[in-house]
Amino acid sequence: MMISTILSLCFALPMAQQTDSISLSVDRLHVGNGEVIENALVVLENGKIVSVIAGGSAAGAIHVEGAELSPGLVDAFSFMGVGGATMEESRESTPSIYLADTVALDAPSFANALNEGVTSAYLSPDSLNVIGGIGTVVKTAGGRNTNLFADAGSAARIIEREGALKVTLGNDASMGNFTPRGQFTRNYTARRPNTRMGTVWVVRREFYRAKAYQKALANGEKLYDKDLEVLVKVLEGEIPLRVQARRSHDVQTALRLQEEFGWPNLIIEEATEGQEAAAALAAAGVSVATGPAYDSVSRAIARGPQAAELSFLAYPPAICCEDLHEVEGLHSGHEDNGLVELSGPALDFLVVLAPRYGAASGLNGGRFSEGRSATPALPALLFEAGVGLAMGSAEAHDQSLTESSLIHQARNAVRWGMPAADALQAITSRAAALCGTADHIGKVEVGFDADLVLWSGNPLDSSSRPLLVILDGRIAVDNRPQQ
Repeated sequence: MMISTILSLCFALPMAQQTDSISLSVDRLHVGNGEVIENALVVLENGKIVSVIAGGSAAGAIHVEGAELSPGLVDAFSFMGVGGATMEESRESTPSIYLADTVALDAPSFANALNEGVTSAYLSPDSLNVIGGIGTVVKTAGGRNTNLFADAGSAARIIEREGALKVTLGNDASMGNFTPRGQFTRNYTARRPNTRMGTVWVVRREFYRAKAYQKALANGEKLYDKDLEVLVKVLEGEIPLRVQARRSHDVQTALRLQEEFGWPNLIIEEATEGQEAAAALAAAGVSVATGPAYDSVSRAIARGPQAAELSFLAYPPAICCEDLHEVEGLHSGHEDNGLVELSGPALDFLVVLAPRYGAASGLNGGRFSEGRSATPALPALLFEAGVGLAMGSAEAHDQSLTESSLIHQARNAVRWGMPAADALQAITSRAAALCGTADHIGKVEVGFDADLVLWSGNPLDSSSRPLLVILDGRIAVDNRPQQ
């Protein structure tokens, strides 16, 4: 009894040191819906936002000169805590498996994301199965860490168990599979599908089984199949369907399947070549969770380069250090620091980037073969076409500092032509809507969760960094300068 009491106190002490009421006085407040409020007072109590007052002030309120406040960032597509061991590969369709049951909630990637201002995220299952199970939505802190010596509440916490069902089109679900060719084997990779045709066949087979099951239930038959129950929920719109599709023709395949089965809530993940299918996505009203921007330059493709584009190649923006929070300019040896504003026709200039390996094993081979038309202008081009989008970091936060962190996604989108207000919404309110949490996450509004980031400047400035990260009304990260 005494040992358990001591352990309880160890877990409780760090949390007990914080008050349940916090007031912040900020020079600028980014609400998360495109609105900006000058000189705002935001009051938090018991994990919720209870007051937002323009021009307000309060004695004892936290204030940092020049700092700006935004909602906590929402990662719309992430593999934090997700690895190959979370995926059951004995069969190609596993819709009733929940990622929430196997995700490593105390993985270091959650702390990395929190330090970069990410307070909630949608976690997607790995992509090795055609139908890979149900993703989950988490807060990046507030859960119980399995490490006795870790800070209390430092692990991620599940807030939505049934986030969406994952379907993979393209290379990932079939790579590594092979046919036995008449030889006896126990290897689980000796299975179908082996091609894109086989992958689509699996999707159609399973959803036609689900439609027959749905009809039988409607006729009063007493049946129960845990996999088909999930697929029926997708058909009826109770669970969103997320389809990972990188190549343009895979995106179009997903849209044809939606027409065939009438999926009410389809979301495309990654859409690496989505700009080529932007008109079709907009016409279908299908939203996209883009990301991540690839980390290292592989090759550049220029079609009719203009002077501005050639200057961009000669003096490119920093690749390695954006989120080290120490780089204010780009290349100081150039009189304009190499920064070229690209708009209009310049957005057609494509820079193809190569991936960093991530923990989710399905990414390792797929990215190399399915990113031929990748462009950092993807969010801007989708937005310009009228496609609803949010941004994700995928495996970027597996490292503590990376050029693909979520805030970098938005900054890069602005650099390539997306309006700043919309880029910020794509990692706050619109991302929350894509994750099914728009009623309480993603905006600085009364009644919403008190998930906030206090930035040293404009959140989308490359030199700006998080000073405070507040999650559920408690200070989770404090980088304020010492007085």
